[in-house]
Amino acid sequence: MTRAAGIALAVALLLPLSSQAQMASQAQISSQPAPQPAPAAEDGHPLMWVVHGPQGTLYLLGSFHLLQPAAHWEDGRIDNALAAADHVWFELTGFDDQAQAMQAFRKYGFYAAPELSTHLDPDTTKRLTDALTRHGMNFAQVQAFKPWAVAIVLADKELADDGFDGGQGVDLTLYHKALAAGKDVEGFETMDLQMGILAHADDDDGLSLLKETLKDDDDGPAKMAALAQAWLHGDEPALVKDSVTEMKADYPALYKRILVDRNISWEPRVDDMARAKGTTLVVVGAGHLIGPDGIVAHLKAEGFTVDRVQ
Repeated sequence: MTRAAGIALAVALLLPLSSQAQMASQAQISSQPAPQPAPAAEDGHPLMWVVHGPQGTLYLLGSFHLLQPAAHWEDGRIDNALAAADHVWFELTGFDDQAQAMQAFRKYGFYAAPELSTHLDPDTTKRLTDALTRHGMNFAQVQAFKPWAVAIVLADKELADDGFDGGQGVDLTLYHKALAAGKDVEGFETMDLQMGILAHADDDDGLSLLKETLKDDDDGPAKMAALAQAWLHGDEPALVKDSVTEMKADYPALYKRILVDRNISWEPRVDDMARAKGTTLVVVGAGHLIGPDGIVAHLKAEGFTVDRVQ
């Protein structure tokens, strides 16, 4: 997998703002994905863990933020955990607030004046123009965007054209189910905070993300599909190798910002959940749970017994 796996990982395993960025960017540029034939349905068995604390139970479900409609990931384990949960925690609050998504996207992803072209060399400008044309857009529509924001828009647009949809993702699906069931629903972060994480990419980092996305524009969906299959079947070694390890090696600053730092900020609350009375279900991107910097490794280091739910 190439360095653009960093983009795919951010979109699918770490940042649920990808589904909001889809809504915000589509509203901004008025470009809708072409309908795609649905692939054959396939049942899955996503990664899930349980912590039996001194007074209660904590379930951890690794999500995938963008999925194709045929990904049948819900099973009895997830249904039972949701039914038993007194509290359900997600990465974000207000998942389906499109107005908030647009506000955050404009706040962090736009220049004060249209100036993207002044930050790009001729080759990148041509590659970007060609990529936008393939997706039914033009350069004028993104002239006010910062490079990292264009990279996210292109990655999301390419994936949306191939049928990957935030509305089909684990987070939004379970968010609505939890609300409908009257659960206490909470989030670790606001949309503004999460969008700001990517906004802290400096110009060089943002340009690197854009250039890698442009290089990988043709085969991004195939790589995302392979990542989705590994997630769907609970293939932890493949997910660690092809996403977390790749990103840590190729984008160390981004890896620290969107995975390590955020995990550290969540861990005290997760520890409290593991010790609390009742049952809590935590649904966060699978990338946050796996690998040496994941929450599962942290809980084990803190002395909790963490078991895979098979």
